[in-house]
Amino acid sequence: MTTLVPDSNRLLQAAVDYLDAELLPTLEGYHRFHLRVCVNALSIVARELALGVALEQGEQQRLAQLLGHSGSVGDLDAELTDRITSGDLPLETTGLAEHLQATLRDALAINNPLWIDQP
Repeated sequence: MTTLVPDSNRLLQAAVDYLDAELLPTLEGYHRFHLRVCVNALSIVARELALGVALEQGEQQRLAQLLGHSGSVGDLDAELTDRITSGDLPLETTGLAEHLQATLRDALAINNPLWIDQP
């Protein structure tokens, strides 16, 4: 895209900043709550645009290493779930706990990064 059009992340951040800093303080009750929900949703979208591809690639690599073959994240994740559920892949499997922790950390990095460093 040409430099005449700002990138999506910059546009989303500008909208979030305006809504949060300028509009939110002027509202109360119902509208304040729903604007806060909107700001949070836009912030999640912005983080997913910024981080999503890299985090998904990391997850795909971890899954392929754990399962011993490549595939889409969705297929590999479904297989991992099935193998854990069936007992074919015990929770003590080398690398499994680390994968699950990394996947949760990645999801939190998008959904609510403030939860990552909570005690």
